[in-house]
Amino acid sequence: MLTVKEAVEIIIENTKQKQITEEIYINESLNRTCSEDIFSKINIPTFTRSAMDGYALKFGRNNQYIEVKDEAKLKEGCCIRINTGFPIPKTADAVVEVEKTKQIDNSYIEIDGSIQKERNFTKIGTELKKGEALLKKGEVITAKKMSLLAYAGVATLKVYQKPIVGIITTGDEVVFPSYSLPKNSVYNSNFFILDSLVEKWHAQTIYFGHTPDDKTVFKERLLYALSRCDIVVTTGGVSKGTKDYTKSVLKEIGVDMLIEKSTIKPGKPATFAVYSDKYIFALPGWPAALYTTAYIYLKPFMLKFAGLNNYKTQFLYGILDEDMHSQKGKDYFNRVKIENRDGAFYLKSAGSQKTDNFFSIANADGFVFLDTHKADCKKGSKLPFIFFDD
Repeated sequence: MLTVKEAVEIIIENTKQKQITEEIYINESLNRTCSEDIFSKINIPTFTRSAMDGYALKFGRNNQYIEVKDEAKLKEGCCIRINTGFPIPKTADAVVEVEKTKQIDNSYIEIDGSIQKERNFTKIGTELKKGEALLKKGEVITAKKMSLLAYAGVATLKVYQKPIVGIITTGDEVVFPSYSLPKNSVYNSNFFILDSLVEKWHAQTIYFGHTPDDKTVFKERLLYALSRCDIVVTTGGVSKGTKDYTKSVLKEIGVDMLIEKSTIKPGKPATFAVYSDKYIFALPGWPAALYTTAYIYLKPFMLKFAGLNNYKTQFLYGILDEDMHSQKGKDYFNRVKIENRDGAFYLKSAGSQKTDNFFSIANADGFVFLDTHKADCKKGSKLPFIFFDD
């Protein structure tokens, strides 16, 4: 059986980035991914300006007593009043702060101490030069970066088109929260898990509705979703129950089944397949297993497909604050609360680790990873973990 590491490698190796680009205005660029390097349109500042409120002056023989003038063209031994950010006259030698001067009368100021040449000058292009790189291809545009683009005169930019992800949820026993809950039924949290995570991971979603446990209906809906989307993610029907049709349907339509099961716990039957130039993730129906496999398998795929440079899952290391169960031969992703104490991360169970318990995931800060080689781990063990970013 594939380990999680092997499964992730297969997913990444078979992920081809979506290359379609579009040009957008910067006000639409938040959380989009650059499809090319972006450079400053201007020098910043575009003129030499004062870094302080004070007096722009031209050195004379006596640099202690300076004559105050109104005109911008300075003569030797004269100065003019200037504010922060204002252009400095070309003939000025320095700007002296108000705090370092004493008003003698309306015509003269006295300078406290010596003043170096070009003091408080912010010269053209000292912050940013025209043509200097602002963003790299594959970089995600944050609020700060979007503002930087405007600051540097960039009005439009090219980004990768967002991937389109089709979502199909399944199960006769599943109903939406707006309905009363029939006996032996559960509310549909899976749509909300996938819709929110996929949107966060730089894609847009189309929901193709909730499908009953009917093989024909599921097959028709899956093929329709594949005709509309780059990726289709389904939930439920991947195990060995009498109404689990997903994998048999995938085989019927002729997909290349790259992952059919792995050592991940929870979520062993999670499936990854390629259909022509489309991708399919058939993920478990239990919300906890869905959430886990989405984070470990779907996330790096989505980030790479969307064009991001940094798509690999980043693990940190933390110290177990209690004993934790694991079993050799399985890759456990246990839900943990994470506390930073004295510069080190400490990990403690967020509650039940059972596949049918989602409440503990909702209360957790992240997953701790106990790989296939580890049996039960003792308090004090140092293990890799990830933070949830949703």
